[in-house]
Amino acid sequence: MAPSKSQRRPESKPFTGFESLQASHVYLFNQFFDVCLPNYSRGTVRIVASVLRQTLGWLDKEGNPIRQDVTVTYRDLTQKAGVSRGAITQALQDAVAGNFLICTQRANESAAGKSSQTAAYRLRWDTEGDYTAAPARFRGFYRRQGNRASVPNSYFDMIIPTQLPSVVKVGGAVIRHAIGDQNQLGGRRTVAPLSYSRLQHCTKVADRSTLSAAIRHSKDSGYICCDDPGEFPPGSRQQKAATFSIR
Repeated sequence: MAPSKSQRRPESKPFTGFESLQASHVYLFNQFFDVCLPNYSRGTVRIVASVLRQTLGWLDKEGNPIRQDVTVTYRDLTQKAGVSRGAITQALQDAVAGNFLICTQRANESAAGKSSQTAAYRLRWDTEGDYTAAPARFRGFYRRQGNRASVPNSYFDMIIPTQLPSVVKVGGAVIRHAIGDQNQLGGRRTVAPLSYSRLQHCTKVADRSTLSAAIRHSKDSGYICCDDPGEFPPGSRQQKAATFSIR
């Protein structure tokens, strides 16, 4: 007797492989979240993020950047980073002074019969020092193993160039603490317990109404999820932080 419909095995489909994280993530230095994002202007953050995205966004089969020292021009940054021409000069100066970028070619004024030369920049690496999250001790991105997180490309391509700094910082804080931290056994968690005061500390958004609006906008836009609203009983010290994850 032929098997009933409920007893039949589902038709198998050829397995083509798991989706490649390399195709949709940037293996990013945590120092972007710890040093750059909370402490620098919107223009500087957008410029540094753009150079990081172009440098770390394409990896070879061994997981190494295909082009480890990408050089970008002034024109590249005005077109791709979402920084206005009026703000880009100061933002670039701050990125270089903050040790995020190195100027590899200075701009020359155009002269009669001679075309002008555009300034060019690349990431600054720290190959000797220890990992640091302190802006005063930062001397370039920590190039050795560890202290990195897999960050969705859309954070660079859709959020950083277009959203308010407070929204970019909230999304970055959730990414940093949800998938940027490793446990003692080498695994990475997917959710992060973040109290309001902790988010203020991470983002350095001092105004509570601005931070509340950024959290609300991030949730409404689908950037983050509040998995657990937490517990804050009045007059009690037994409080439970809210839990967030990236969507």
